Amino acid sequence: MSIAWHSARTGGGWGHENELLAKLPKIRMPKGAKGDKLMKGRPITAEEFDRLLDKVVSVVGKDKAEGWKHFLRGRWWSGLRIGESLTVTWDQWGDGLIVDTSGKYVMLRIPATGEKGGKNRLYPVAPEFAEFLLATPEDQRTGFVFNPVPSRVVKNERATRETASKTVAKIGMTAGIVVDKKDDKASYASAHDLRRAFGFRWSRRVMPAVLKELMRHADIGTTMKFYVGTQAEATAEILYRSITVEDDLIPVTKSNNF
Repeated sequence: MSIAWHSARTGGGWGHENELLAKLPKIRMPKGAKGDKLMKGRPITAEEFDRLLDKVVSVVGKDKAEGWKHFLRGRWWSGLRIGESLTVTWDQWGDGLIVDTSGKYVMLRIPATGEKGGKNRLYPVAPEFAEFLLATPEDQRTGFVFNPVPSRVVKNERATRETASKTVAKIGMTAGIVVDKKDDKASYASAHDLRRAFGFRWSRRVMPAVLKELMRHADIGTTMKFYVGTQAEATAEILYRSITVEDDLIPVTKSNNF
């Protein structure tokens, strides 16, 4: 039970008893306040990402593997939503997320029709993703950046959002990367867990307001809920790494008096 909810409830009761309130208001606990789980999956690690790449051939076949590996690497470095990543284009007059290399930094130009906030804007990309994009030779910077082809398609057709999502999930299952478990039922790494990994990495590097822009969240509350203040074990690891041998540490025992 939260302090705010308890205060509202007891305060309302006091007002009713002292005839300041004609009727006792109905106050309900916020949904998800009890045992709320922030993520259905979790950020995958770099080692797990390598395992994903290792299983690509066995899922999509050798002839289509490179396109899917390129797609996975792009999602790992960009943090884009799966639908967004399939629209990234080199075409300066395209309708998707347009790669813009004209300035000092690589950007994505996002038309209002493709942006969740409904506004035209420039989106700064992470340095690693910029390097990833610039690795493509200039004479090959045409059309869509990512062209994963479904394993059962004979013609050179690009995967749809649904097909891409299912294929990445199958790769995650084949790699045996469990990201969640409920009632002994395991959930395996999905395309969105790559975005989670990106968000988690950058949550350790930048302030929440910057992370909000990088993740393109409409509300900083979303950023705070899913990426800031979580992963306590990783934070604890950073704290312990910051301690040097020369530090005068006081062992924490029951006999310590503070």
